[in-house]
Amino acid sequence: MMEKFKVLIVEDEILTAKMLKMDLEELGVNVLEPIAKGEDAVNVALQENPSLILMDIRLAGGLDGIEAAERILMKKKIPIVFMTGYATEEIKERALKVNPVDYLDKPVDLYKIKNILEQLNK
Repeated sequence: MMEKFKVLIVEDEILTAKMLKMDLEELGVNVLEPIAKGEDAVNVALQENPSLILMDIRLAGGLDGIEAAERILMKKKIPIVFMTGYATEEIKERALKVNPVDYLDKPVDLYKIKNILEQLNK
């Protein structure tokens, strides 16, 4: 069921990205190699056309996750879930303007991500 999903993880904390990738693969999800920079996320998302992007808001590089999401959504309608451990009200408002599928606080609950994948699969 989940194997037809292709998920892109955009996360600059390597351990977090690897753990999330492992957890999703255990669910049978096809997970692309995690990306740490917003600029790279835009390029990979436009080339690979994932079913879902799990996007951290604070990233390495010049673009934060919200800016990267805006650039991706200008060209392709890919569902995006924001993840953050540092949410101010201003950041949350900026993120919600992009109309993400969800906005999750870290540590991210795998059960919530599984529910999102199941909803997208309907």
